[in-house]
Amino acid sequence: MIKVDGIILVISCHKHLNTRLKEFQLPHAEYGNWKVIYVIGDLRLDCDYKVDGNLMVIKCEDSYIHLLKKVVLSLKYLHEVFDIKEGILRAGDDLIFNEKSLCTFLNEPKEYINNGEIDKIDYMGKSFTGRSLLSQHISEADLKTTINDYYMVNYYNEHPEDIDNPLHNLQGIDFSKYIKRPHTPICPSGVLYYISNKSCNILINHLHNINYDIFHYDEYTDSYPYTIEDCSISYILHLNKINFIHYGNMYSDNYIDDNCIACHTNKYK
Repeated sequence: MIKVDGIILVISCHKHLNTRLKEFQLPHAEYGNWKVIYVIGDLRLDCDYKVDGNLMVIKCEDSYIHLLKKVVLSLKYLHEVFDIKEGILRAGDDLIFNEKSLCTFLNEPKEYINNGEIDKIDYMGKSFTGRSLLSQHISEADLKTTINDYYMVNYYNEHPEDIDNPLHNLQGIDFSKYIKRPHTPICPSGVLYYISNKSCNILINHLHNINYDIFHYDEYTDSYPYTIEDCSISYILHLNKINFIHYGNMYSDNYIDDNCIACHTNKYK
């Protein structure tokens, strides 16, 4: 296995191979001992995954609604290929990185002060609320609170061509059936977030236990928690008592900020 401090994981899809992945690709394949890996899904693959340079192709639906499955399978296979010391910085494919800020973040200890003690950071990102969330503040009632979220219904109404794409495996899916999900008000945007090896293992084991079925019905919350990736990640980690640490300089929206790791270019596109 190849020893690395961590992985910068950029999630993309076939649709953006010749656009976003070329336009926003990081100029280097490694930053210190952090390896950059780009991931797409391909159901036609005759093996679980293959790696060609910095591109990993995994046998998985390439669709938006299957994003959680793609991300967690990526975590699983990356840990098979690499001996990862710290964790993974999960990124979208529409970011302009500030390399100086990126390197500063990668080299900093992933720690925070909790009640006067130094704790390791297992989950960090930028929350819309600007707040962190420690596990002792999450009650069972909080975890079981649900909302109806029509995000994916609206997305597929606007992108019907995705339903017909054989690589997406969406024929016959009634998206309106899966609108009920856990309410996760304090969680990072899926644009860019960090998860430690501990968090990676929790996510891998959780998805393994539901057979990587993003349409799985969750009896605990009486809902479907797995169709929106960043909300799903937060639900699983909150359920497993993982603290979330807000980091306001993770990214900026549609403008370059010298203090931020990256600029999110396609937030409204």
